[in-house]
Amino acid sequence: MNGFNRCNLPAVFLLTSLCGILIAGCASDSYAPPATSKPPVKTATDIDLATTQPTYWFDKPGVANVTYHNFDRLWDTCEETLRSYQFELDRKDFRLGLVTSKPMISKEILEPWRRDAGDLHSVLANSLSTMSRTVRISIAKDSAGTFVAVPKVMVQRLTLLERRITSTAQYRTAFSGPLSVEHDDNNHLEIPVSYWSPVGRDYELEIHLATEIRDRLREK
Repeated sequence: MNGFNRCNLPAVFLLTSLCGILIAGCASDSYAPPATSKPPVKTATDIDLATTQPTYWFDKPGVANVTYHNFDRLWDTCEETLRSYQFELDRKDFRLGLVTSKPMISKEILEPWRRDAGDLHSVLANSLSTMSRTVRISIAKDSAGTFVAVPKVMVQRLTLLERRITSTAQYRTAFSGPLSVEHDDNNHLEIPVSYWSPVGRDYELEIHLATEIRDRLREK
């Protein structure tokens, strides 16, 4: 009896191992991992259309403000500050308390004397792409009876439509030509060759403008 157990011990061990493998395989086959929903892959054109409008960025709250008791002096100081940053004034509405500037091409890295960019990152971005900045300062009366000026700076990027060149005769129109091109013959859809698209706000420049206005008011 003892001899029979010694001879068949390897066979018993092998049979036990095979049974364990088969049981584990059956168990793994019956297991189904939970279904996971992958988020859709976004492309460069998958953007919120609201962000392409200047009002979307100007409606966002400001990050800096200046409080003063005299409206006229605050108004004049805001205009002086914008001119010192080389911005050209566009709209001056006393009734709404609104001062806006015309879009101005932002400074590049080879223009250290200019101050119309908030930080070094913005200057580098301006050097790689044609960017412009528009300043809007709103002045309103608060509950305490004083006036609050809030500067906001919107950043826009110049987008140029690529021109197709199939012959040497079209080289001269690579950087000139019509202001728009027809995209769809049936609907007569025309796409502008160049246009400005908002990309965000320059919060650092808004802080600089508010600090400059505040310092000028203290000197008066």
